[in-house]
Amino acid sequence: MGLTDKVVMVTGAGSGIGRATVAALAAVGALVVAAGRRFEPLEASLRIAGLGSANGLAVSCDVTDESSVANAVETAISRFGQLDAAVNTAGSFGPMSRLAASRYDDVMEVVSVNLIGTWLCLKHQASAMSSARGGSIVTTGSVASFLGHSGSPMYAAAKHGIVGLTKSVALELAPRNIRVNAICPGSTDTPMLHELYPDAAQLQARADRAPLGRIGQPEEAAAAAVWLASPWSSYVTGQALAIDGGVTAGSPAPVRQSAD
Repeated sequence: MGLTDKVVMVTGAGSGIGRATVAALAAVGALVVAAGRRFEPLEASLRIAGLGSANGLAVSCDVTDESSVANAVETAISRFGQLDAAVNTAGSFGPMSRLAASRYDDVMEVVSVNLIGTWLCLKHQASAMSSARGGSIVTTGSVASFLGHSGSPMYAAAKHGIVGLTKSVALELAPRNIRVNAICPGSTDTPMLHELYPDAAQLQARADRAPLGRIGQPEEAAAAAVWLASPWSSYVTGQALAIDGGVTAGSPAPVRQSAD
């Protein structure tokens, strides 16, 4: 896929879609910088992907802290000499709550991790990419980037914001040959999904919501992220790709209309 020996940073690399992305990048020969808050899960992701010290690096990164993001990017450059692409999967849903019951601190956590964290990653990753080589940055939205979410309105607001940010930055960075796109997964079989919906009936309802009739797998979102990070998508920028089993396509049931 043109990613052999290319340096790719993955945030949120310790679990879920981030861990699957590390594995997918390793499979196509990339040098992977796995970034996240805790080292142990990052090292596990590298180990599962078969990456050692020659082609993998775990770096501490709190995406809500600008100095932490800057340091993670600088560490990647120091180790591998360049940064060719990035996939930013770090995210937080926060507690489910209706508008009246929502708490300021919870809302700020959701916005800080999802939206501000994405902005900080874009800022420092793009600065590290050479205009001569160009690059590609993938952000992570959600089906909630396109639809409302009554259980967490600020999560939907933050994910909507990621798509707007992605499109705007794509316009700015296009003259430098740096592409910016978003993946927008639907319900995906990750630890976060199981925390949100611990009951089997709840998970089945999520599956039934998709026209394809199932929950997505992390590897499916990771495959899209790797494609967007790679030269195979070289004429794609400023796009938000839904990986949702058809949820955002509309209702699978025909809408009855009156004879009038």
